[in-house]
Amino acid sequence: MIELVVVIFIITLFSSILIADFPRIQRGFALSRATYQFAQDLRKTQDLGLSGVQTTDSQGDSIAVKGYGVYIDLTQSVAQYLIYADMDGDGKYTSNLIYSNNYCNSKIYPRSDCIISLIDISNANLGGNPNLYIKVFKNITMRNTSINFSPPNPDININNRCISCSDNSEVGIVFGLLNDNSSERTVCINTSGLISIHTHNCSD
Repeated sequence: MIELVVVIFIITLFSSILIADFPRIQRGFALSRATYQFAQDLRKTQDLGLSGVQTTDSQGDSIAVKGYGVYIDLTQSVAQYLIYADMDGDGKYTSNLIYSNNYCNSKIYPRSDCIISLIDISNANLGGNPNLYIKVFKNITMRNTSINFSPPNPDININNRCISCSDNSEVGIVFGLLNDNSSERTVCINTSGLISIHTHNCSD
């Protein structure tokens, strides 16, 4: 009987610890999922840039795309990034309508790159978490950057990359949790196109 009581007590204790810690575990899972999703989106964009596949505008007309990229602007939103088609071939995202509704109309916006997809990592309805955000960039000198892939190699252009930094061939996008400064994941990409995920810094 004493052994049974001890076993029940231990099971109850561990269950209580697990239940109490469940929100933190859930946030950690959301953080890992967001970083892996971002890395996957980067690889998908890289594949589009490698293939040089064309796209169509909102009218169904074919658009001559000169590359594809991922754009992040932390001055506009710390929870959103977009995948775009590079229309003018300048190797970066060009638009006067940052984070507007998705559009792809070469007639109305002839000087704007085409937004293919807008991702919000904080939107719970889309599988995100309100605590998630993009904390900071590593080896990027400004609060915005575009990672652009142009065919046929693909050529990789990382806008606002720090040229004077010691490791200027690699940049990092750091994801974090609003209520937990110690938890973060970094998605790293170098000018050769290698994409990886690290706990903190790209060298970790």
